[in-house]
Amino acid sequence: MKILYVNTLFPPDVGGGAELSLAMLAAGQMVKGNEVLVAATTDRNEVVDEVIADVPVVRLPLHNIYWPHSEKGPSTLRRLAWHARDIDNSAMAESLTGVVQKFNPDVISFHNLAGFSASAWRVAKQLEKPAVQVLHDYYNLCPRSQLFRNERNCETPCQQCSIFRIGRAKASNQVDAVVGASQAVLDAHLRNGLFANVQARRVINNARDYATPGRATYPATAQTFGFIGTVAPWKGVGLVLEAFSQLQTKPGMQATRIVIAGGGEESYLNELKTRYASEQVVFLGKVKPDEFFEQVDVSVVPSLWHDPLPGVVFESMIFGVPVIGSRRGGIPEMISNDGNGLLFEPDQAGDLEAAMHKLASTPGLLARYGNQAHRDSARYSDTGRVIDAYYRLYEEIIAA
Repeated sequence: MKILYVNTLFPPDVGGGAELSLAMLAAGQMVKGNEVLVAATTDRNEVVDEVIADVPVVRLPLHNIYWPHSEKGPSTLRRLAWHARDIDNSAMAESLTGVVQKFNPDVISFHNLAGFSASAWRVAKQLEKPAVQVLHDYYNLCPRSQLFRNERNCETPCQQCSIFRIGRAKASNQVDAVVGASQAVLDAHLRNGLFANVQARRVINNARDYATPGRATYPATAQTFGFIGTVAPWKGVGLVLEAFSQLQTKPGMQATRIVIAGGGEESYLNELKTRYASEQVVFLGKVKPDEFFEQVDVSVVPSLWHDPLPGVVFESMIFGVPVIGSRRGGIPEMISNDGNGLLFEPDQAGDLEAAMHKLASTPGLLARYGNQAHRDSARYSDTGRVIDAYYRLYEEIIAA
């Protein structure tokens, strides 16, 4: 089988978990004996053909007014102009058409299409190639990819988003299958009218190729809480730091500590460091996941936005670290409340603090959650499950 993958970026260019998941999937399909090509965008003015970790990649020049993955703080006018062109970018459609005609795939798997625009779907339809759209975020509904604005979630796209997504719902019906990395992200698109006529719908959770034995021992109660990821307001970093500061006022909680790993805008980082300055609050900067998990007893994922399927949740579980997670997006699909971790409601005052206090004050609970989290993580470290599920879907839509 010849499979063409289309995604905005591909390693070493990484915008998030989508690129890591795609790299794993492409390499896995090659191991199964399939012929694979990945089409991505580049800031260069020429087509770049290369091989990354044995995976053939063609990087197409981005035909838009700037390269969004390096330019810091473009003006509002430039940003609006970029997204206006990304409604339906005919120049990128022409470039992608050339790739499809040359490679002649049996199936096309679309992932993040920022830069390629919805015109990519039209290319598959016009060239009569079976196609699947994999949803990693909300870019098809919102240019910010988050459906989050002014510190609140958008239940439906706002007026500006609706303008920049004009015609996309109709265009989405040009694919033959749609896959959500979580039920939450799939449902959000269906609820807003996308992929309405697409009959093949699947939820295929991501996985990471980690193999860890979990933890041999746990302290009686949680002493160190941790956050790892982008340090940004919508990630709930301020919320967890505020909850921790309140936890510190409780009897017997003064020895607890929290570590914050990850990067973000310098102004926001400095604001947090100043507001929550304490010997018990440590900012690590960017560190590798294994270095982070060996330092913490509990991983807190306090997302305010509907995080589709944050990898930090299942990565924590794989390492035997229980998670306190918000009831947002795909997080509750991975965490069994009071089974392998705890869930909390971000809008309910004191809910996160209560969850942290429970793990910091109840002997034996940390070990019970941690051991169960590691057992439940098996599906998220099984990359073969993901590779096989996609292959079966490809076969289905090719046969149809």
